[in-house]
Amino acid sequence: MKRESGSVLLISLVMLLILTVVGVASISGVSMTEKMTNNQRDYDIAFEMAEAALVQGERWIDDYDGGWNNGHLQSSCTGSTCWTQNCTNGLCFRGSYPAGSSALCEVDTSGTPVWNNESIWNSNSATYSESVAAVAPPKYLIEFLCYTPRDPTSYTEPPDYTSWVRIYRVTALAYGSHPETRIMLQSTYRVD
Repeated sequence: MKRESGSVLLISLVMLLILTVVGVASISGVSMTEKMTNNQRDYDIAFEMAEAALVQGERWIDDYDGGWNNGHLQSSCTGSTCWTQNCTNGLCFRGSYPAGSSALCEVDTSGTPVWNNESIWNSNSATYSESVAAVAPPKYLIEFLCYTPRDPTSYTEPPDYTSWVRIYRVTALAYGSHPETRIMLQSTYRVD
């Protein structure tokens, strides 16, 4: 009779252990890939919502600019189209506007930018008009940044703004389905 040593059983168990470790590692890798894919999808959705809010802000400027009234920049302004330092209705202006014919329009760049102020986003920003599934609806702010020459090679000097156009900065903020997914986009927009 031949004596069995059990080496085949031992080798089989070692091979089974190796296959189990490889299988668990593969499942772990698939799980990580799925998480990365979901995070990218959430980022893409938030980016698209921020883009939509940005476009809505730019369209608002297109509709509004034809009815421009410098009285909307004065502290005595009432209504929904007043440009204020605290961005009422999402319309921001920090600076001074010419009340007389010899004054210059100037933007105050000191302090925290309005688009970096959490309390303005929470209380005064304009909200994107479509309903979306996210942590919070997309929002936007529009800042009046005074004027820029229509043609940089030929223009009149301020305070004669006849050859100048108004310039705005639109900032949009959107979230995905997770509060960590936050996208902020900006555009500088002029109306000719």
